[in-house]
Amino acid sequence: MLQGSVNAARACGLGIALLSLLGGGAHAADLFTKAPAVPYLDTTDDFWTRPYLFGDLGRTALKERGISLALTLGDEAVGNLSGGDRKTSANAGQLFFQAKFDMAKLAGIQGGLVGLTIVDRFGDNLNTEANIPALQLTNEVFGRGNIARLTELYYSQKLFDGQLELKGGRLPVGSDFFFGLCEFVNLTFCGGQPGNIQGGYIYNWPVSQWAGVVHYNFAKNFQLSVGVYDANPNYLTTSDPTTYYLPGVPGSSPASGVLVPVEVVWAPSAPLDGTWRFGGWYDSASTIDGGLPGIIAISPGTGGVSDQNLGDSRGRYGVYESILQRLTVDGPKAQGWYTFLNTTVADHRTSYQDYQIAWGVKHTGTFASRPEDEVGFAVGTTHVNTAALTPNAGGNEIPFEAWYGWQATGWMNLKFDAQYVINPGGRGYNAAGLKTDNAWVLGLRTLVHF
Repeated sequence: MLQGSVNAARACGLGIALLSLLGGGAHAADLFTKAPAVPYLDTTDDFWTRPYLFGDLGRTALKERGISLALTLGDEAVGNLSGGDRKTSANAGQLFFQAKFDMAKLAGIQGGLVGLTIVDRFGDNLNTEANIPALQLTNEVFGRGNIARLTELYYSQKLFDGQLELKGGRLPVGSDFFFGLCEFVNLTFCGGQPGNIQGGYIYNWPVSQWAGVVHYNFAKNFQLSVGVYDANPNYLTTSDPTTYYLPGVPGSSPASGVLVPVEVVWAPSAPLDGTWRFGGWYDSASTIDGGLPGIIAISPGTGGVSDQNLGDSRGRYGVYESILQRLTVDGPKAQGWYTFLNTTVADHRTSYQDYQIAWGVKHTGTFASRPEDEVGFAVGTTHVNTAALTPNAGGNEIPFEAWYGWQATGWMNLKFDAQYVINPGGRGYNAAGLKTDNAWVLGLRTLVHF
């Protein structure tokens, strides 16, 4: 659908990177998140400092009328120096279009908002290309198919002076729950952590589901959120969305159900602002991750035995915390130290990866002459269930990551990244049961606002 646009955007992004390396400085900082913020608006139209590559193009006037538009390219180029069975590289990215319609300005409906996001992904997975048996992606932007997806289409209505928000439509669960930032290249430190280890039924960006969400601000700086999501694996298909078959079970239908996350958020106020999330989820579908002991499927009409684990009659669940906290105030434009800590524990009975922990820090305004450049560091672990039917059972994959973020222009950010992954897969064994080396991965993330 958008493949021609993607190819053009990728070529444009590479050319822009070279121009910026030659052209020098910039000012507006930004984050590569699942729903990226609009860049800082520079009213001058200087090519190097303006927030959009192609300039305003009437966006300011449209926003004043209630329509906000954004088109962004995110690209991750990575290569391994060790780990896997060969040294190689891979590139993956996404082009995403976002629109928000303020219904108060457009139709006089106070507190109403319509949101739309379309994401087109492209590229390859380094873990696959280099045969690195890692549990978590070393270029996190890859995944869910190189196709265009409807990632968000929702209506939100705030009531009682914003105390209550009702939201419904097509939504990724991570738009309203879990950890919200994605500033690192290893998936361990990026986006909704429950979906990182339970991706078979918790669908992170860019996959969406029909859903309804309620946010209730029950006290100052406190919010309670409850959601109900259609947990149907048909949403993961990349071709015909009406058909889904389990391997070895002809004519089977998807094990669908409902996913219900519940979350309490405390948001301490500025200057040391933050977001502290505590929550859990329950999924009513009765299946378990592959690679765990479970009920063995009998192929209908054949008497044949399938290796597909269908699970039992009970659902699945887990709990999590996510803390994002500012530690210092070192300047007027978000300069300072920040930290995050994420912990997710999934149902041991049904989960191949049953817990993940990630901690990291970031500093904005690293140098006085570069007030919007940043540095980041993180370490984490993902655990393989001790009951797993694999030599990696009971092991921990431990990634370290560090990066320098250069705000090359107002509309482009470059991150120079290094990862070191200990025990990829949990204990370092690949699919053939052979021990592999720890992985060194170098990368460059490019973010361009058009």
